Amino acid sequence: EWVDVVKKQTRVKRTDLKVTASGCPGLSEDALQKRTAEELAMIEEMREIIEADERRNDLESYIFTTRNKISEGNEYGAYISDPDREAFNSALTAAEDWLYDDTDRPKAQIVEKLAELKSIGDPVAWRCKEEGMRAEWVAAVVGTVKNYRLAAESPGEKYKHVSPDGLGKVLAACADTENWLNELKAKQDALPKHGKPVLVCAEMEKKNKELAKIADAILKEAKGASPKAERREETPKAAKAEAPSAEEQKSPQASQDAPAGAATN
Repeated sequence: EWVDVVKKQTRVKRTDLKVTASGCPGLSEDALQKRTAEELAMIEEMREIIEADERRNDLESYIFTTRNKISEGNEYGAYISDPDREAFNSALTAAEDWLYDDTDRPKAQIVEKLAELKSIGDPVAWRCKEEGMRAEWVAAVVGTVKNYRLAAESPGEKYKHVSPDGLGKVLAACADTENWLNELKAKQDALPKHGKPVLVCAEMEKKNKELAKIADAILKEAKGASPKAERREETPKAAKAEAPSAEEQKSPQASQDAPAGAATN
């Protein structure tokens, strides 16, 4: 038996609603700016606290490390006199007490205190660094003098076109550099390790370059290459020591085209 199914239609009635605004949600513009400024101030304050803690750790580490290094028999022990060691130890202890007396000191004060200590400690570290590099630089200058003197005294085919006057100038420059080195080395050898160095590595590097510049300007008149091109590298390698802030000296740099012991022009 067939049954007729009647589908009912759903009627939808739409009614427009009128909405009236009675104020904006959230903060006003002035209140928003105020809260934003407060948040930025909190972020800056936290950053300052973190950086102050880092600088405090730097100061504390410097005090402990330096106190150990300047002790007799340790790394810097020979490079500071007994009276200066005693005074420096007192300064380190005073800085340590100052640091622990107030753990909320601002970053600027901590940085200033560390700079005060380094003004005493850096020259000590520099003297140690100089001592470690000096022998290598002496050998470098001696090697440079030897190579250019040999080229001037025995020019051979490569330098036969250089005038005798030019070769004489090379020999004179070699003699000047050698005399300068010998004089200062004798003075340096007579000094205690805690004395201010008179034979400084940076000055030896400068003299090395000056000699090479003078000699090469003359020897390049020849058809061949200068002695820099045919002699193996002998410039000392840079020493890995802490560099002082006040009297930082450049460490020796190797050069592929320098004569034995010479720095590049």
